[in-house]
Amino acid sequence: MIPLEKTTQTTPRDIVITNAVFTHGNLEAWMNIIQSYQRLHPEHQVVILYEGEEVNNLMSFFKLEKSPNRQGFQLVVNAPDGHRKDVPKLYRLLVDGAGPNYERYLGKEVFKVLNLF
Repeated sequence: MIPLEKTTQTTPRDIVITNAVFTHGNLEAWMNIIQSYQRLHPEHQVVILYEGEEVNNLMSFFKLEKSPNRQGFQLVVNAPDGHRKDVPKLYRLLVDGAGPNYERYLGKEVFKVLNLF
């Protein structure tokens, strides 16, 4: 008998913004990184938290009149299949995308997904 795997949720991990100015490009990089992860793990739910609340639309941060809290973001992944081996890489890439080198995650063709995982 094969044991059923249960849904596992990762512990929230801080994504500290290291870019001097948190830009639209950083958020676009995050969206491309998450899209690449979910292509490989479509059953996983990638959740970005901001000050403890789930962010439903990353682009909504550009509607804020003030800069976001540089230490207010966290990553949580819900993995119904229990396979979390790519979560550390996802985290590393999101941290990199929050920094000044985010542009490496922007260069892609329209309707194409980056091949990061």
